[in-house]
Amino acid sequence: MTRDIEENYKIWMNSFVKLMEERNYFELSISEIAEKAGMSRVSFYNYFTDKEELLWKTYRYLFLEVEKKVECIDPITLLSDGKPLTYYVFENVKKNKLFFRSLFVKGMPFEFQAKLTEYIAQESYRTHRALKEKYKRKDFPYFLINQYLTGALFGVLKSILQSEDDWDSEKLSQFFTSLAAPGILGLLEQ
Repeated sequence: MTRDIEENYKIWMNSFVKLMEERNYFELSISEIAEKAGMSRVSFYNYFTDKEELLWKTYRYLFLEVEKKVECIDPITLLSDGKPLTYYVFENVKKNKLFFRSLFVKGMPFEFQAKLTEYIAQESYRTHRALKEKYKRKDFPYFLINQYLTGALFGVLKSILQSEDDWDSEKLSQFFTSLAAPGILGLLEQ
């Protein structure tokens, strides 16, 4: 990808984020996004097939920082670089709070929600590689644990974003890790 193309992608996504911070996804038109980006509506289609693809690529763009920081967790401590995985998620959501609040509180397209849930579950599955290898139960595949944890995380994110209160990502992540870790580690011993 050339530098100009990459820069244009960033302009589109940053413009979209700014609009999402003000209004909800369903209210935004491609023409309005193009105007905010200082580009034409026709140009939009050189980069994205539709508004939902822009939403997905913008989410991935914002979340890329977390992906780069978290390769895998320690199978004994369940931490990544000394912190629970959810710490990085909570911090990323806090950094982009208005964008995520718009999605989680004002509404997101069903297809995006399904894709996001699956993506979070896959990332959890990827980062829990060491645990997955130790897991021996045949009656409940390990990916079900990831699905369960993803649903819980999704619910927590919605709740904290609905609140006007700020949150301490480290405390919050440590609390939820203390709830989940004994069960996960207990399953490894069976």
